[in-house]
Amino acid sequence: MVIPHAAASAPGTPATAPLRMARILSPQSLLTAKPLLALVLWLLLTLPGSSPLAAGQLQILGEAAMITADGTPATVSLPYYWDRSRPGQTGGARFLLRFPDLPGRQGMAALYIERAANSYEVRLNGSRLASAGSLSAPVPYAGQQPLLIPVPADLLRPENELLVTIGASASSRGGLSRVEFGAPALVEAHYQRALWFKVIGPVVIAAASVLLACLAALVWWRQRDPLFGLYAIAELGWSFGLAEYFVADDTGAPDVWLALVLAGRAVFMYATARFAILVTGLEARWLRRGMLLYLSVKLPLIALMVTAHSTHAMVLANVVVNVAMALSIVAVLIRAAVTRPERERTAIAAALGLTLLISVLDLIHVWWIGDDYWDSSVTRYVSLIFSLTMGWLLVDRYTRATHMLAALNKKLDSAVSRKEQELHALYLHSREMEREQATLQERGRIMRDIHDGLGSQLVGMLAMLRSGGPSMHTLQQQLQHALDALKLSVDALQDTGGDLATVLGNLRYRLGPRLEAAGLRVDWQVARLPALHDLTPQRVRELHYLLLEVFSNAMQHAGGSAIRVSARHDACQQALVIEIHDNGRGFTPEAAAHGRGLGNMRRRAEAIGAALDLRSSAQGTTVRLTFALAPQPPGCAD
Repeated sequence: MVIPHAAASAPGTPATAPLRMARILSPQSLLTAKPLLALVLWLLLTLPGSSPLAAGQLQILGEAAMITADGTPATVSLPYYWDRSRPGQTGGARFLLRFPDLPGRQGMAALYIERAANSYEVRLNGSRLASAGSLSAPVPYAGQQPLLIPVPADLLRPENELLVTIGASASSRGGLSRVEFGAPALVEAHYQRALWFKVIGPVVIAAASVLLACLAALVWWRQRDPLFGLYAIAELGWSFGLAEYFVADDTGAPDVWLALVLAGRAVFMYATARFAILVTGLEARWLRRGMLLYLSVKLPLIALMVTAHSTHAMVLANVVVNVAMALSIVAVLIRAAVTRPERERTAIAAALGLTLLISVLDLIHVWWIGDDYWDSSVTRYVSLIFSLTMGWLLVDRYTRATHMLAALNKKLDSAVSRKEQELHALYLHSREMEREQATLQERGRIMRDIHDGLGSQLVGMLAMLRSGGPSMHTLQQQLQHALDALKLSVDALQDTGGDLATVLGNLRYRLGPRLEAAGLRVDWQVARLPALHDLTPQRVRELHYLLLEVFSNAMQHAGGSAIRVSARHDACQQALVIEIHDNGRGFTPEAAAHGRGLGNMRRRAEAIGAALDLRSSAQGTTVRLTFALAPQPPGCAD
């Protein structure tokens, strides 16, 4: 496609080719998208027409002497519609227009031709001013854009002859519009208005539709909301539907572009109808069947229009199908908005009703003025109404969903806060119960220790006293043993922090004087020991009783003179080792197995997680306790 703004040519020389569409789509033009949209909206409210003119500064050439390719002369009124005069034919015609020069003209003048299709050549007084396309093989649907031709002053005469030759393709909207001749400022104003209305406006609308379609498709991709998908399809369909106004004439595939244009408009109709029905919740079987019927009629009609190049009857049939579809959907929406008024239904019904009203008025206007090629039609812009309505509905839904989500989050935060407070109160209550339970357990343990240890010993001594048999020395030993057990039980209540050396030190402090009184020399060899993190007071108590049993056996039964206590850290075995050795006469472990002392020692060792090893001979008895710390590191021998 060209922007029909031809440069002036010197007398007798060919005119330069009109500028191409790339000039419109330059970066500078795209940066003006926002003011362009504002202008398009203004154009929706005003149809193209003549502005007030200065007297004598503009001539409108509406009659021409026409000679067709077969040599038939005729006088015609412009605009001339080739498809109406010669339906289904391809050919050409020459139009001779005579006009006087402008009175009082100074400098250049200009010509404005709204349509010269499908190819053209313009000559003034024998000199070529502009041309486009091949007159013998015109490209279908070319030459639909307005044309501005500057006229050099030296080409003008008091009486002028303008010869416009066109080549027209069958059913491709060929023909010639009226020609305006006048002062460059006035003619260019009309040209610019037509250019914006017929070319630049659709470009801007199509670009905005593509952008909105991409944004909606991105939202649909993330959320899979069918509304955004339908909105994207509708906008993309309308952008293809506007392509006929700005696609280049020399694309080489006019039928393909025509198919895309017609299919895009059909897709827009179908997607907007589906969008409206989905938003308003009017899903019904007959509506779905009606839209499928629309597609079943529309698609074959599009194929026929592409192959037969849109005859007048086909265009009329296409309009009837579109109007019938629109009337059905609008009637359903208006009825729903009246019977069950809701904001979304009312907005959709109003938008579609307004769109349909403008389209019908546009049809009447085009029919009334005889505009066979719909050059003055504003229907190309009515999609803005529904597009803005769809966009507003989506934004409104998103805003309401966001507010609802914020309210739900606030409610959820409040509920979570209440639950956290309840859980914290339950936690404090459970901790208090755990402390009470621990206190009760400790009290029970102390009671069992007193009952099983000190209590049983006191009961035994009381029985001895009643029998009158025991000696004072025996009673003294029993009392001392009971007192030691009581003191060790009290020491076990203290938290030693896992320090085994401290536990052994307390034991030495309690039993040292008693061991010496029994005639045993104590050899104490306790090294610096790592902490045992699981050495709880309960385990300390068990350890105290176990070691007390060992020392009591050494004092009462071994008959030795010395006892050695050692504690060390075995790095290779990763263990703490406590070893107690006396030099007494020893005993036979098999014989001692029938008593309770050795069994109690093994049970206590198991309770504190230690391995008990007992060895006895004539040279003495050795008791070893091993506390495992960690697996044996590499490089250490067993």
